[in-house]
Amino acid sequence: MKVYVSADIEGIGCIVRGEQSSPDGREYDRARKIMTDEVNAAVQGAFDGGATDVVVCDAHNVGLNLIPEDLDERVSIVMGSPRRLSMMEGVDMGFDATFFVGYHSMAGTPDSPIVHTFHGRVAEVRVNGRAIGEIGISAALAGYYGVPVGLVTGDDKTVREARRLLGPIETVEVKKGRGMYAALCLSPTRSRSLIYDGAKRAVSRMKEFKPFRIKAPVGLHVRFTTASSVDLVLRMPGVERVDNLTVRFKGKDFLEAFKAFNVMADLIELTSFI
Repeated sequence: MKVYVSADIEGIGCIVRGEQSSPDGREYDRARKIMTDEVNAAVQGAFDGGATDVVVCDAHNVGLNLIPEDLDERVSIVMGSPRRLSMMEGVDMGFDATFFVGYHSMAGTPDSPIVHTFHGRVAEVRVNGRAIGEIGISAALAGYYGVPVGLVTGDDKTVREARRLLGPIETVEVKKGRGMYAALCLSPTRSRSLIYDGAKRAVSRMKEFKPFRIKAPVGLHVRFTTASSVDLVLRMPGVERVDNLTVRFKGKDFLEAFKAFNVMADLIELTSFI
């Protein structure tokens, strides 16, 4: 049984501000350690639950956050960027389930720490009319390759978003959001224990989970926070303006729609924040 783990940092326990999630932040090195420990808890739970192979994708920033020498020696690690499938690079290699560790809510979610969707200038992403964030994007990419989501860990709003989108999967709440940059956090020891138990249960429930699939063709709408972002992405083939801050793109399937969005997320970094 093969398990794929996509690990972000904003939804890790005790991570609440940019000083922790940004590589140049004063608390980043400590945050990397907490992140690595939570991933190890998920990995240990997966193996103890019956997994035979685990691949971990370092899905935050440029993919250089997990501390390789501290990770469980049984895993393989996807590191670095740019990469074709972004936070889900490698999921196309064939897996029985995927776990999302340290994920966060979609942009605009109130009382949820460090929320965004790929980039601070992305205000909203809609796919076939439904608003989704990084949970939905990653789940749909996994679903495109026939891989179901078995576990999501993060704050209370993240857990709620995951269950609304994906149904009764395993979830682990490691903190309760108290604002954009604040949360009531469990101790790291308690968080790791809960994640271990959740991962182990997820493996035992594997047959219950179904891939999250987006019906084709796929209508993608992206609303930005700046008009300059629209100016940039309108240079892409197939992208049309909807209004001053919103564009649309029609993909033959979710993979094509995601590739367009992924390029948009890179393009909007090319101008100053205006």
